[in-house]
Amino acid sequence: MDQSTVIKAVREAVRSDNLSANKYVNAGSQVREFYGTETAINEVKAQFIADAIIPELDKKHQSALAKDLPRKGSADYVAFVANHGAAFWDDANQAKKDARAIAHTYFSRVVRYAWPKEPTERKVTPLQTRIINEVSALVKACQKAETPDFDVAKTIAALDAVLATVIPTK
Repeated sequence: MDQSTVIKAVREAVRSDNLSANKYVNAGSQVREFYGTETAINEVKAQFIADAIIPELDKKHQSALAKDLPRKGSADYVAFVANHGAAFWDDANQAKKDARAIAHTYFSRVVRYAWPKEPTERKVTPLQTRIINEVSALVKACQKAETPDFDVAKTIAALDAVLATVIPTK
C-alpha cells in the first residue's frame, strides 16, 4: 500500500460524507415542508421510522426488529427459553434494542436537519459563584456523612475558611 491509495480512500470518504450531509439537508427541508412542525412528526414517529428508516437499515437490524420475542417473565418466555435458551433470547433482545437505537438516531438526525436548533448563548457562571456553590455543597455533604473516615469538623472549618476568602466582606 502506498500513500496515494490512502489519500484516495480518505478523499472518497470525505466526498461521501459531504454528499450524505447534503442529502440530509434536502430530506430535512422536505420533512419540514410536509409535516410543518416538529410536534407533528413526533406524533407519527413510529410510523415514520417504519416507513422511511427501517427499510434502509442494515439487513441484520431489519431482521432483529422483525423477530417476535415473548415478553420476559411471561409463560411464552418460559417456553421460548426452554426451546432456544435464555442466551438466545438475551442476544435477540439486545439486537432489537440496538436496532431501535440506530433507527432513533436516524430519526433524530432527520428532525435535527428539519428543525435545526438555534445555538443558545451559554451563560457563564462567575468563578466566585461556582466556588461558593461547590464548597457549600461539600459542607452539606460533610454534615450529612454518616461514617466519614476523616475529621469532619476540621474539614468543614477548612471549607468555611475557603468561603470566607471568596465571599467579599462589606
